[in-house]
Amino acid sequence: MADHLDDDEQVEALKRWWDENGKSTMAGVVLAVAGTVGWQQYQGWSAQQAEMASDAWGAIEVAVQSGDSGSIETINALAESLKDDFSGTVYARFAALQLAALAVEAGDLDVAESELRWALTKEGENSELGQLIQLRLARVLADQGDTTAALTILDSNKGAYPAAYAMAKGDILVSEGRHVEALSAYREARAVLLALGNPPGILDTKITSLESRLAPAEEAS
Repeated sequence: MADHLDDDEQVEALKRWWDENGKSTMAGVVLAVAGTVGWQQYQGWSAQQAEMASDAWGAIEVAVQSGDSGSIETINALAESLKDDFSGTVYARFAALQLAALAVEAGDLDVAESELRWALTKEGENSELGQLIQLRLARVLADQGDTTAALTILDSNKGAYPAAYAMAKGDILVSEGRHVEALSAYREARAVLLALGNPPGILDTKITSLESRLAPAEEAS
């Protein structure tokens, strides 16, 4: 899928944001409720949890980059452990996204759906990460044949990734043979990318292909 940021780049951007801002953001939230807990004690605990979760995620990244024969088993084990031990951290959501990606590669869409839904229970639907999770969930649901549910997701929440949502919608509509609607979705995605100053890339190819396919029908009418 082409876009101003593909799914993996979007996750990387979110991880960088968390590394730069996450701890200070967490501190601000905790400070708001400091009247009911021991602030100093909780601050130390939350910082320790965040640090340990970050280290766990770092180990997963190392395993992903290694690409050796046992890396998939290692990634799965580390990710499940991170989810169990630090389920309240953003790194647990990243771990679930990684497990979902591995499941898609293995053709196990049910597991991918389960991981994405778990991540969504830990993340607000309207957050940037929540919308990325829903984008991936929509594609998984479409691959499972539930295009109605997939399109419902893509039509309901696309503030952070309007181009990616519109392109995913176009891809699903093409698979349904709904070429006129797909062309409209692709054009919407292209307009968003151009407005952001980003090249449309493969979108132009998809648009041209659909326009050529629809031209004879339009001429006949």
